[in-house]
Amino acid sequence: MPRSFKEELILGTDRENVPPAEEKTEKQEKAFVTGQSRKNKKHKRSPIVIVVIFLLLCVMGFSAYKIIDQLLVYKRGQDAYNQLRKDIVQLQTDQQENQITTTAWTVPASEPTMPPTLEPETANPAETVNPDQAESRERPGQASDHYRGDITYDPAETYAGIQVIPNLAINFDSLKAQNPDTRAWLYGMDGIVSYPVVQGADNDFYSHRLLDGKEQFCGTLFIDCRNNFLEDDITYIYGHKMKDGSMFGHFGKYDTYAYYASHPTFRLFTPDGTYELQVVACVYTTKWEPLRFKFADQQDFNNTITNYRRRSTFQTAVETNFGDHLVALWTCAYYREDGRMFILCKAVQVQ
Repeated sequence: MPRSFKEELILGTDRENVPPAEEKTEKQEKAFVTGQSRKNKKHKRSPIVIVVIFLLLCVMGFSAYKIIDQLLVYKRGQDAYNQLRKDIVQLQTDQQENQITTTAWTVPASEPTMPPTLEPETANPAETVNPDQAESRERPGQASDHYRGDITYDPAETYAGIQVIPNLAINFDSLKAQNPDTRAWLYGMDGIVSYPVVQGADNDFYSHRLLDGKEQFCGTLFIDCRNNFLEDDITYIYGHKMKDGSMFGHFGKYDTYAYYASHPTFRLFTPDGTYELQVVACVYTTKWEPLRFKFADQQDFNNTITNYRRRSTFQTAVETNFGDHLVALWTCAYYREDGRMFILCKAVQVQ
Protein backbone atom coordinates (compact mmCIF):
# COMPACT_ATOMS: atom_id res chain seq x y z
CA MET A 1 0.00 0.00 0.00
CA PRO A 2 1.56 3.31 -1.05
CA ARG A 3 2.63 5.63 1.70
CA SER A 4 1.06 9.03 2.14
CA PHE A 5 3.02 12.23 1.81
CA LYS A 6 3.12 12.59 5.58
CA GLU A 7 4.59 9.10 5.94
CA GLU A 8 7.21 9.82 3.30
CA LEU A 9 8.23 12.95 5.14
CA ILE A 10 8.77 10.85 8.25
CA LEU A 11 10.35 7.77 6.63
CA GLY A 12 12.26 9.56 3.87
CA THR A 13 10.88 7.38 1.05
CA ASP A 14 12.64 7.64 -2.32
CA ARG A 15 10.65 9.89 -4.73
CA GLU A 16 12.10 8.59 -8.00
CA ASN A 17 9.82 5.52 -8.31
CA VAL A 18 6.50 7.14 -7.37
CA PRO A 19 3.77 6.76 -10.11
CA PRO A 20 2.44 10.01 -11.73
CA ALA A 21 -1.07 9.70 -10.23
CA GLU A 22 0.33 9.23 -6.77
CA GLU A 23 2.75 12.15 -7.32
CA LYS A 24 -0.18 14.47 -8.17
CA THR A 25 -2.03 13.43 -5.03
CA GLU A 26 1.08 13.98 -2.99
CA LYS A 27 1.56 17.50 -4.46
CA GLN A 28 -1.97 18.36 -3.41
CA GLU A 29 -1.30 17.04 0.06
CA LYS A 30 1.94 19.02 0.21
CA ALA A 31 0.10 22.21 -0.74
CA PHE A 32 -2.44 21.47 1.99
CA VAL A 33 0.24 20.82 4.63
CA THR A 34 2.40 23.85 3.75
CA GLY A 35 -0.56 26.22 3.11
CA GLN A 36 0.62 27.07 -0.43
CA SER A 37 -2.12 26.77 -3.01
CA ARG A 38 -1.57 27.34 -6.71
CA LYS A 39 -3.45 30.65 -6.40
CA ASN A 40 -1.24 31.84 -3.56
CA LYS A 41 1.86 31.00 -5.56
CA LYS A 42 0.61 33.03 -8.51
CA HIS A 43 0.04 36.12 -6.40
CA LYS A 44 3.44 35.86 -4.83
CA ARG A 45 5.08 35.61 -8.25
CA SER A 46 3.29 38.77 -9.66
CA PRO A 47 4.20 41.87 -7.64
CA ILE A 48 4.40 43.81 -10.92
CA VAL A 49 0.63 43.43 -11.33
CA ILE A 50 0.08 45.14 -8.01
CA VAL A 51 2.42 47.96 -9.02
CA VAL A 52 0.63 48.47 -12.37
CA ILE A 53 -2.79 48.57 -10.69
CA PHE A 54 -1.48 51.08 -8.16
CA LEU A 55 -0.09 53.29 -10.91
CA LEU A 56 -3.36 53.14 -12.87
CA LEU A 57 -5.31 54.18 -9.79
CA CYS A 58 -2.91 57.08 -9.27
CA VAL A 59 -3.35 58.21 -12.90
CA MET A 60 -7.14 57.99 -12.62
CA GLY A 61 -7.12 59.92 -9.37
CA PHE A 62 -4.86 62.62 -10.78
CA SER A 63 -7.01 62.93 -13.92
CA ALA A 64 -10.15 63.29 -11.83
CA TYR A 65 -8.43 65.95 -9.73
CA LYS A 66 -7.40 67.93 -12.83
CA ILE A 67 -10.91 67.77 -14.31
CA ILE A 68 -12.52 68.94 -11.09
CA ASP A 69 -9.91 71.66 -10.66
CA GLN A 70 -10.53 72.89 -14.22
CA LEU A 71 -14.28 72.98 -13.66
CA LEU A 72 -13.73 74.97 -10.47
CA VAL A 73 -11.52 77.41 -12.38
CA TYR A 74 -14.32 78.02 -14.88
CA LYS A 75 -16.88 78.33 -12.09
CA ARG A 76 -14.81 80.84 -10.11
CA GLY A 77 -14.40 83.03 -13.18
CA GLN A 78 -18.10 82.91 -14.08
CA ASP A 79 -19.17 83.53 -10.50
CA ALA A 80 -16.94 86.60 -10.30
CA TYR A 81 -18.40 88.15 -13.47
CA ASN A 82 -21.98 87.19 -12.59
CA GLN A 83 -21.63 89.04 -9.31
CA LEU A 84 -20.03 92.00 -11.07
CA ARG A 85 -22.99 92.22 -13.48
CA LYS A 86 -25.42 92.25 -10.56
CA ASP A 87 -23.50 95.09 -8.92
CA ILE A 88 -22.63 97.20 -11.97
CA VAL A 89 -25.16 96.64 -14.77
CA GLN A 90 -28.75 97.86 -14.61
CA LEU A 91 -31.47 97.78 -17.24
CA GLN A 92 -32.77 101.26 -18.01
CA THR A 93 -36.50 101.71 -17.72
CA ASP A 94 -37.01 103.14 -21.20
CA GLN A 95 -37.90 100.90 -24.13
CA GLN A 96 -35.50 98.42 -25.60
CA GLU A 97 -33.98 99.13 -28.96
CA ASN A 98 -33.96 96.72 -31.88
CA GLN A 99 -30.51 96.78 -33.44
CA ILE A 100 -30.89 96.51 -37.21
CA THR A 101 -28.34 98.87 -38.65
CA THR A 102 -26.99 97.50 -41.89
CA THR A 103 -28.77 98.36 -45.13
CA ALA A 104 -28.02 95.04 -46.81
CA TRP A 105 -26.46 91.67 -46.17
CA THR A 106 -25.19 88.97 -48.48
CA VAL A 107 -25.31 85.21 -48.17
CA PRO A 108 -21.96 83.90 -46.89
CA ALA A 109 -19.60 81.46 -48.47
CA SER A 110 -19.24 78.22 -46.55
CA GLU A 111 -17.00 78.04 -43.51
CA PRO A 112 -13.34 77.85 -44.56
CA THR A 113 -11.83 74.38 -44.21
CA MET A 114 -8.22 75.45 -44.44
CA PRO A 115 -6.17 78.40 -43.21
CA PRO A 116 -7.12 81.51 -45.21
CA THR A 117 -4.53 83.38 -47.19
CA LEU A 118 -3.46 86.90 -46.30
CA GLU A 119 -4.03 88.06 -49.85
CA PRO A 120 -7.49 89.01 -51.17
CA GLU A 121 -9.10 86.63 -53.61
CA THR A 122 -9.87 87.69 -57.16
CA ALA A 123 -13.44 88.96 -57.33
CA ASN A 124 -15.79 87.29 -59.79
CA PRO A 125 -17.98 89.94 -61.51
CA ALA A 126 -20.64 87.30 -62.15
CA GLU A 127 -21.15 86.96 -58.41
CA THR A 128 -21.71 90.67 -57.83
CA VAL A 129 -25.34 91.62 -57.20
CA ASN A 130 -26.86 95.04 -56.77
CA PRO A 131 -28.95 94.86 -53.55
CA ASP A 132 -31.31 97.57 -54.84
CA GLN A 133 -32.36 95.32 -57.73
CA ALA A 134 -33.04 92.24 -55.60
CA GLU A 135 -36.66 91.06 -55.84
CA SER A 136 -36.49 88.52 -53.03
CA ARG A 137 -34.76 88.28 -49.69
CA GLU A 138 -32.53 85.45 -50.87
CA ARG A 139 -31.69 84.66 -54.44
CA PRO A 140 -32.20 81.01 -55.35
CA GLY A 141 -29.37 79.50 -57.28
CA GLN A 142 -26.42 77.17 -57.26
CA ALA A 143 -25.16 75.75 -53.97
CA SER A 144 -21.55 76.52 -54.75
CA ASP A 145 -19.19 77.38 -51.90
CA HIS A 146 -18.16 80.43 -53.94
CA TYR A 147 -21.69 81.64 -54.55
CA ARG A 148 -22.86 84.79 -52.79
CA GLY A 149 -26.50 85.72 -53.23
CA ASP A 150 -27.96 88.77 -51.59
CA ILE A 151 -30.34 89.66 -48.80
CA THR A 152 -31.82 93.12 -48.56
CA TYR A 153 -33.14 94.99 -45.55
CA ASP A 154 -36.75 96.12 -45.58
CA PRO A 155 -37.34 98.65 -42.75
CA ALA A 156 -41.07 97.81 -42.74
CA GLU A 157 -40.45 94.11 -42.19
CA THR A 158 -40.37 92.48 -38.75
CA TYR A 159 -37.21 90.43 -38.25
CA ALA A 160 -38.01 87.42 -36.10
CA GLY A 161 -35.07 86.29 -34.00
CA ILE A 162 -32.98 89.42 -34.49
CA GLN A 163 -30.84 90.28 -31.51
CA VAL A 164 -32.37 92.90 -29.25
CA ILE A 165 -29.76 94.85 -27.31
CA PRO A 166 -31.19 96.34 -24.13
CA ASN A 167 -30.40 99.84 -22.98
CA LEU A 168 -27.97 99.25 -20.12
CA ALA A 169 -26.86 101.64 -17.43
CA ILE A 170 -23.26 100.88 -16.46
CA ASN A 171 -22.00 102.21 -13.14
CA PHE A 172 -18.59 103.34 -14.34
CA ASP A 173 -17.90 105.21 -11.10
CA SER A 174 -18.04 101.92 -9.23
CA LEU A 175 -16.02 100.12 -11.90
CA LYS A 176 -13.28 102.74 -11.88
CA ALA A 177 -13.25 102.68 -8.07
CA GLN A 178 -12.49 98.98 -8.30
CA ASN A 179 -9.99 99.41 -11.10
CA PRO A 180 -8.95 102.72 -12.73
CA ASP A 181 -7.84 100.78 -15.83
CA THR A 182 -11.51 100.28 -16.79
CA ARG A 183 -12.33 101.73 -20.21
CA ALA A 184 -15.66 100.23 -21.32
CA TRP A 185 -18.28 97.52 -21.05
CA LEU A 186 -18.87 95.21 -24.05
CA TYR A 187 -22.26 93.57 -24.68
CA GLY A 188 -23.42 91.24 -27.46
CA MET A 189 -24.54 87.79 -28.58
CA ASP A 190 -27.77 87.94 -26.53
CA GLY A 191 -25.79 88.68 -23.39
CA ILE A 192 -23.30 85.82 -23.80
CA VAL A 193 -20.73 88.61 -24.04
CA SER A 194 -21.23 91.07 -21.19
CA TYR A 195 -17.91 92.05 -19.62
CA PRO A 196 -15.83 95.01 -18.53
CA VAL A 197 -12.99 96.10 -20.78
CA VAL A 198 -9.71 97.35 -19.35
CA GLN A 199 -6.39 98.64 -20.70
CA GLY A 200 -3.17 97.89 -18.85
CA ALA A 201 0.45 98.91 -19.17
CA ASP A 202 1.16 95.73 -21.16
CA ASN A 203 -0.70 92.95 -22.94
CA ASP A 204 0.06 90.29 -20.32
CA PHE A 205 -1.25 91.43 -16.95
CA TYR A 206 -4.99 91.12 -17.61
CA SER A 207 -4.62 88.02 -19.74
CA HIS A 208 -5.09 85.91 -16.60
CA ARG A 209 -6.34 88.39 -14.00
CA LEU A 210 -9.82 89.54 -13.07
CA LEU A 211 -10.88 93.15 -12.75
CA ASP A 212 -9.76 93.21 -9.10
CA GLY A 213 -6.32 91.88 -10.03
CA LYS A 214 -6.84 88.37 -8.68
CA GLU A 215 -5.27 85.63 -10.76
CA GLN A 216 -7.84 83.70 -12.77
CA PHE A 217 -7.29 81.93 -16.06
CA CYS A 218 -10.21 83.54 -17.89
CA GLY A 219 -8.70 86.98 -17.33
CA THR A 220 -10.43 90.22 -18.37
CA LEU A 221 -11.19 91.64 -21.81
CA PHE A 222 -8.43 94.14 -22.49
CA ILE A 223 -7.46 96.73 -25.07
CA ASP A 224 -4.06 96.57 -26.74
CA CYS A 225 -1.72 98.64 -24.60
CA ARG A 226 -0.47 100.46 -27.74
CA ASN A 227 -3.96 101.70 -28.64
CA ASN A 228 -5.41 105.15 -28.19
CA PHE A 229 -8.86 103.89 -27.30
CA LEU A 230 -11.39 104.73 -30.05
CA GLU A 231 -8.98 107.28 -31.49
CA ASP A 232 -6.79 105.00 -33.58
CA ASP A 233 -8.14 103.70 -36.87
CA ILE A 234 -8.48 100.22 -35.31
CA THR A 235 -8.83 99.47 -31.60
CA TYR A 236 -8.02 95.88 -30.62
CA ILE A 237 -9.89 94.15 -27.76
CA TYR A 238 -8.57 90.74 -26.71
CA GLY A 239 -10.36 87.92 -24.89
CA HIS A 240 -9.87 84.22 -24.27
CA LYS A 241 -11.91 81.63 -26.15
CA MET A 242 -12.86 79.69 -23.01
CA LYS A 243 -14.01 76.09 -23.39
CA ASP A 244 -17.01 76.73 -21.16
CA GLY A 245 -18.20 79.41 -23.61
CA SER A 246 -17.38 82.39 -21.40
CA MET A 247 -15.46 85.48 -22.55
CA PHE A 248 -15.15 85.13 -26.36
CA GLY A 249 -15.78 81.38 -26.20
CA HIS A 250 -18.79 81.47 -28.57
CA PHE A 251 -17.21 83.55 -31.33
CA GLY A 252 -17.25 80.46 -33.54
CA LYS A 253 -20.97 81.14 -34.04
CA TYR A 254 -19.92 83.92 -36.40
CA ASP A 255 -18.60 81.27 -38.78
CA THR A 256 -22.06 81.30 -40.37
CA TYR A 257 -24.01 84.02 -42.10
CA ALA A 258 -27.23 82.92 -40.35
CA TYR A 259 -25.85 83.85 -36.95
CA TYR A 260 -24.47 87.15 -38.20
CA ALA A 261 -27.82 88.04 -39.78
CA SER A 262 -29.51 87.83 -36.38
CA HIS A 263 -26.57 89.33 -34.45
CA PRO A 264 -25.17 92.09 -36.69
CA THR A 265 -23.99 94.33 -33.86
CA PHE A 266 -22.32 94.54 -30.47
CA ARG A 267 -22.72 97.43 -28.04
CA LEU A 268 -19.76 99.19 -26.41
CA PHE A 269 -20.59 101.33 -23.39
CA THR A 270 -18.01 103.89 -22.27
CA PRO A 271 -18.05 106.68 -19.66
CA ASP A 272 -18.15 109.23 -22.49
CA GLY A 273 -20.71 107.63 -24.78
CA THR A 274 -22.27 104.48 -26.20
CA TYR A 275 -21.14 102.94 -29.47
CA GLU A 276 -22.80 100.46 -31.76
CA LEU A 277 -20.25 98.03 -33.17
CA GLN A 278 -21.53 97.06 -36.62
CA VAL A 279 -19.96 93.77 -37.70
CA VAL A 280 -18.01 94.18 -40.93
CA ALA A 281 -16.18 90.83 -41.22
CA CYS A 282 -15.16 87.69 -39.35
CA VAL A 283 -11.61 86.71 -40.28
CA TYR A 284 -9.63 83.56 -39.45
CA THR A 285 -5.92 84.13 -39.29
CA THR A 286 -2.83 83.38 -37.16
CA LYS A 287 -0.94 85.14 -34.42
CA TRP A 288 1.36 86.49 -37.14
CA GLU A 289 -1.37 88.72 -38.58
CA PRO A 290 0.02 92.28 -38.81
CA LEU A 291 -1.94 94.69 -36.59
CA ARG A 292 -2.90 97.99 -38.16
CA PHE A 293 -3.40 100.85 -35.73
CA LYS A 294 -3.21 103.65 -38.30
CA PHE A 295 -3.69 103.80 -42.07
CA ALA A 296 -1.40 105.94 -44.16
CA ASP A 297 -4.10 107.12 -46.55
CA GLN A 298 -7.36 106.21 -48.29
CA GLN A 299 -5.68 103.64 -50.54
CA ASP A 300 -4.01 101.91 -47.60
CA PHE A 301 -7.35 101.76 -45.80
CA ASN A 302 -9.19 100.42 -48.88
CA ASN A 303 -6.61 97.70 -49.51
CA THR A 304 -6.67 96.50 -45.92
CA ILE A 305 -10.47 96.44 -45.56
CA THR A 306 -10.84 94.75 -48.95
CA ASN A 307 -8.40 92.11 -47.75
CA TYR A 308 -10.43 91.52 -44.58
CA ARG A 309 -13.70 91.31 -46.50
CA ARG A 310 -12.30 88.78 -48.98
CA ARG A 311 -11.18 86.55 -46.12
CA SER A 312 -14.39 86.90 -44.11
CA THR A 313 -16.62 83.90 -43.41
CA PHE A 314 -19.56 86.00 -44.66
CA GLN A 315 -20.09 89.25 -46.54
CA THR A 316 -21.79 92.39 -45.19
CA ALA A 317 -22.84 95.67 -46.73
CA VAL A 318 -21.70 97.79 -43.78
CA GLU A 319 -20.03 100.78 -45.40
CA THR A 320 -16.57 101.69 -44.19
CA ASN A 321 -14.59 104.81 -45.06
CA PHE A 322 -11.18 106.17 -44.30
CA GLY A 323 -11.52 107.99 -40.98
CA ASP A 324 -14.00 105.54 -39.44
CA HIS A 325 -13.14 104.12 -36.04
CA LEU A 326 -12.96 100.33 -36.21
CA VAL A 327 -12.85 97.79 -33.38
CA ALA A 328 -11.39 94.29 -33.77
CA LEU A 329 -12.56 91.71 -31.22
CA TRP A 330 -9.67 89.27 -31.16
CA THR A 331 -9.46 85.71 -29.80
CA CYS A 332 -7.93 82.28 -30.42
CA ALA A 333 -9.05 79.83 -33.10
CA TYR A 334 -8.15 76.18 -32.80
CA TYR A 335 -8.12 75.20 -36.47
CA ARG A 336 -4.31 75.27 -36.14
CA GLU A 337 -1.75 75.62 -33.35
CA ASP A 338 -1.22 79.37 -33.74
CA GLY A 339 -4.73 80.10 -35.04
CA ARG A 340 -6.54 83.33 -34.29
CA MET A 341 -9.77 84.97 -35.39
CA PHE A 342 -11.19 88.46 -35.11
CA ILE A 343 -14.54 90.11 -35.65
CA LEU A 344 -14.01 93.49 -37.27
CA CYS A 345 -16.61 96.12 -36.39
CA LYS A 346 -17.34 99.71 -37.28
CA ALA A 347 -17.90 101.89 -34.19
CA VAL A 348 -20.82 104.30 -34.53
CA GLN A 349 -21.67 106.52 -31.55
CA VAL A 350 -25.38 106.29 -30.73
CA GLN A 351 -25.52 108.11 -27.37
